[in-house]
Amino acid sequence: MKTIIVCVTSDLATDNRILRHCELMHQMGFKVHLIGRVLPWSPAMPVLPYPVHRVKLPFLKGPLFYLSYQCWLFFYLLFRKADIIWANDLDTVLPSFVISKFRGLEYIVDSHELFTEVPELSKAPIKKSIWKFIEKHLAVKANIFITVNHSLARIFHETYGINPKVVRNVPKQVDIPPAHLRNKISIPEGDLVVVIQGSGINKGRGLDETIEAINGLSNVSLLVIGGGDAIDEAKQKTIALGIQAKVHFIARVPYLEMMQYTQMGAIGLAYDADPCLNFYYALPNKIFDYFHAGIAVISGPQPEISGLVSTYKCGYLMKQISPESIRWAIAFYQKHPELLATHQRNSKKASQTEHWDLEKKALESILQGL
Repeated sequence: MKTIIVCVTSDLATDNRILRHCELMHQMGFKVHLIGRVLPWSPAMPVLPYPVHRVKLPFLKGPLFYLSYQCWLFFYLLFRKADIIWANDLDTVLPSFVISKFRGLEYIVDSHELFTEVPELSKAPIKKSIWKFIEKHLAVKANIFITVNHSLARIFHETYGINPKVVRNVPKQVDIPPAHLRNKISIPEGDLVVVIQGSGINKGRGLDETIEAINGLSNVSLLVIGGGDAIDEAKQKTIALGIQAKVHFIARVPYLEMMQYTQMGAIGLAYDADPCLNFYYALPNKIFDYFHAGIAVISGPQPEISGLVSTYKCGYLMKQISPESIRWAIAFYQKHPELLATHQRNSKKASQTEHWDLEKKALESILQGL
């Protein structure tokens, strides 16, 4: 049995992509060791059939976090038995690369995004150049390079001449409990409920524009499920606009409970406002969660998301992301309930093919090669 050490910087309790991958590794006979972080607000880990180690660092973000994590991960990997090091995203690559070369281990990189094109680096050229160096000289030297959609695979191929494997972030087909009742969070019965969810609802992801749009609508409630650095500012904005009763915030919760809240909605929102390439080419897992919840989708021009919405005819495509266009799209569905119902049915049909039992075959093929 080969031992795989899976390295991430995320809060493991809600990182469903990583947990799905590790579950499949375990089922295929690998000895899995998952390592990541624990944050002050982290929920408890579910019971898993393989060991998990979550490190608590003195810094939560910024350069000091990255430096402390790199040092800690280097020494952790140095003294752990392993055959394969599986690095998730650029922030785990440096120690994973060095240790794998030093010890002669198999080295795999799983890139969930265009890390060097995130908004935080757009005005930080020195930081961006450091991460770009790691990407160019360390990440793409992996024995196997994996990414989350075909747009990113094309970009990595055109930039570095590599041929990435694609494993999309698609949820399992599971029995989802019924939706929570509206009175649980005081949503009026007559309101149209729109949902925006995700574990990384950060600045630039469209929440600010969505709240402004909700401010101009009647009989509409917004449900924000998850966490991110845009949440606190969004809460303050709802107070400033006097619409606290129309916007409901739900902190990170386990997947099935998150889906109970998501099913309360009629429409799921899947767009980003910041024009950075990382957001433009993203394929966030929330689009698949909306399919499994059976709700219609409002998306923007992002090719991976809009392609799915067009294929399954399950939503409305906006040409640009602004409070006015979001407000218009929601109001359009208010005026056309029959079309909304059709898009909801089509979304549910999409979940019959967009699920992990089919998608995991791509990962199985990679693991079988190991």
